[in-house]
Amino acid sequence: MQTLLEQSKTYRLVKTERTENRLSHAYLLVYDDARNLRYALKTFAKLFFQEKIGVLDSRKEKLIDMESFSDCLIFPTEADKKLKVEDAEKILEESVLTPVEGDKKLFLIGDFSEVNVQTQNKLLKLLEEPPKNVYFLLGATNAHSVLTTVLSRTKKLEIEPFDTIAITKALQRIYGNKYEADALSLCAATSDGNLGKAQNMLEGGYYK
Repeated sequence: MQTLLEQSKTYRLVKTERTENRLSHAYLLVYDDARNLRYALKTFAKLFFQEKIGVLDSRKEKLIDMESFSDCLIFPTEADKKLKVEDAEKILEESVLTPVEGDKKLFLIGDFSEVNVQTQNKLLKLLEEPPKNVYFLLGATNAHSVLTTVLSRTKKLEIEPFDTIAITKALQRIYGNKYEADALSLCAATSDGNLGKAQNMLEGGYYK
């Protein structure tokens, strides 16, 4: 999955901005794959914490994957699924605290397209004027229900659908020899470029 994302134009764009030290303070990452959105957010988050270009401390990488890195906070919890007003208040409180390990603090939020108006409004001022060295990466499966005021305060990034070959290779990396090659190709071809959709078809046996 990480390899697939790293091959996207969107990932390369953010990587370039990191290389040139011009990261925006807030991004909206639109990725129409609810199953893998959280993983995508964590993959992009690793760019923010590279000590040198293309190099990330293996401990930090593991902690980000485990959602346990003190300077990379992800909301809501996997159990909660949807961001609540209480979560927004927690983000406001955490944003003014100094980063623990470095000079950056990053908040990951997904799926923002599921967040209600009240909660979105709660974060508006923070998105417009965040504390120094505080960054936001909002994930969304679509931008239709994201407030225009939020859109105006974030840089929109969109991961385009992947081609069939890229999806097939990603399925091979994920599942190895668990499924026949024809099944992988069929699910990739009928997934509309959506890895999560291809995975669901495979695991549910719908391709049969």
